[in-house]
Amino acid sequence: MSVKVVYCSVWVMALLVSALAESHANAVSCPQALALLNPCLAYLTGQASNVTVPCCQGANALKDMVKTKPDLRSMCECLKQAAAAAHVITDRAKALPGLCHIQVPVPIDPNVDCSGLLQDVKNV
Repeated sequence: MSVKVVYCSVWVMALLVSALAESHANAVSCPQALALLNPCLAYLTGQASNVTVPCCQGANALKDMVKTKPDLRSMCECLKQAAAAAHVITDRAKALPGLCHIQVPVPIDPNVDCSGLLQDVKNV
């Protein structure tokens, strides 16, 4: 699979990452996030019809790693850029949280204002 697909998957997952506590020890890097979401690429780009267990496991792991609003904003930017580069199918990205049973406090949208997440998201 291409790097574009990985980046798209990361965008979706980053948005899923937001149901977290205010404090956190280590920030997750964009490459780490993309690696966690790599199993979701086939679904997000239309190459597979269903999400896989490894995809949802990666999404949940990423969600658990993003602990602060600044981390959420950083992941949002990372995943937004990756999704655009990989040509992620927006409807599939929006469906991923529900399919993986993950609650996302931010909109999954290619036009989301990541910088506004610090003001808009109450509990990350």
